[in-house]
Amino acid sequence: MSNPLVLVVGKPNVGKSTLFNRIIKEKKSIVLDYPGVTRDHVYAEARWDERAFMLVDTCGIFEDPEEIIAKQQKEVVLNSIREAALVIFVVDGKNGLTSEDHHIAEFIRKSGVDVVLAANKAEGFEKYESFIKPDLYQLGFGEPIPVSAEHNRNIDELLDEVVEKLENKGISIRYVKEIEEDENTIKVAFIGKPNAGKSSLFNAITGMKKAIVSDIPGTTRDTVDQIVTIDENTFKFIDTAGMRKKSTVKYGTIEMYSIIRTIKTIEKSDVVVLLIDATEGVTQQDKKVAGLAENNGKGTIIVFNKWDLIEQEKREEFINKAKKELYFINYSPVIFTEAKNSKGIKEVIKKIVQVNESRNREISTSILNQALERHMMMTPPPIKKGKRVKLYYGVQVGVRPPVFTFYANMPKELSKSYQQSIRNMIRKYIDPFEGSPLFLKFEERKR
Repeated sequence: MSNPLVLVVGKPNVGKSTLFNRIIKEKKSIVLDYPGVTRDHVYAEARWDERAFMLVDTCGIFEDPEEIIAKQQKEVVLNSIREAALVIFVVDGKNGLTSEDHHIAEFIRKSGVDVVLAANKAEGFEKYESFIKPDLYQLGFGEPIPVSAEHNRNIDELLDEVVEKLENKGISIRYVKEIEEDENTIKVAFIGKPNAGKSSLFNAITGMKKAIVSDIPGTTRDTVDQIVTIDENTFKFIDTAGMRKKSTVKYGTIEMYSIIRTIKTIEKSDVVVLLIDATEGVTQQDKKVAGLAENNGKGTIIVFNKWDLIEQEKREEFINKAKKELYFINYSPVIFTEAKNSKGIKEVIKKIVQVNESRNREISTSILNQALERHMMMTPPPIKKGKRVKLYYGVQVGVRPPVFTFYANMPKELSKSYQQSIRNMIRKYIDPFEGSPLFLKFEERKR
């Protein structure tokens, strides 16, 4: 049985994300002090008094949205309200109601969903009681609960009310989870430039329209995740904000916080799906993201999206050029997709599983050293200071990613190119470790 959905809704800049973060006890939603920061639904399990429910932070609803993204935001929120078990309707407890509050209230009433009315920013209690609270009864949602998300005031009373309303509906909420995330869950991050099609791919795989999709770059700002089971494999898919060039990102902006989240997402993932807009080709920013994933020991898959827009006669030239640009992760599988039409999705899933297996693969010491001996016969180590470098033996010392330690008489004299030749030897004669970087260490051992 899945946890019931509880939506946090309201007009822009009433503190929904601050309240969301306060309830789940972590900073998952981006919070800045101006309207329209949250664009995507952000999901997290909320726990209170041995109860659990799925809390959803939503974007602010504009009464008359003019931009296409604002219109999509409103449509997504309104559709989500119909699926929710309960809505926390957040209003401004400091400045009172506006026409937008009444507009949202009218739709909520028509949807028939249960409501808990939260008056946020109600730090000035006397002003709230005398001038704000009387007007809130006009909304028709009963007794409002004054809270201060920023100062952590009265959150317990709000949660008591949420839990009581859910249980009065006959919903069991005692720590029920959809799917447990455990050590076998494959954490997959979709990374790439804005408008490369990350959200389309995310939606196609998860089968849920949780991430807003549009043709305007920079639509996704928060990370959006979903746990899904496909063919007995459990995945945690994470859709991230597009990575922009640092020169175009100002300090303290939404984009800056989104990039920080993206980097942290890479660090926490197992496999990074680098999504590249085929109509643009490989950019410097794509190479930086790929390098970041490799340096963090993450598996990588290169996905060229919008492949249908590349003319047939130009595809071979495109592929050859792309291989040169991404030569440093030439161990990564390359997939061509049309995310909007779900083409290539099965291949992406298949490769994610294979790449994750590569990161966890272990090889025996005997097989490693047999290959090492053959390699040194064909390509002897260099001679330094009149003495040949000797590699005595190697052993695998770690996984996720695979790490190998080789013992030599003069390890510091091994050139980067010779170290790379050993890495190539492992992939060629032992296992390709598709999609996974290999980390090598060289330590001194005298004989």
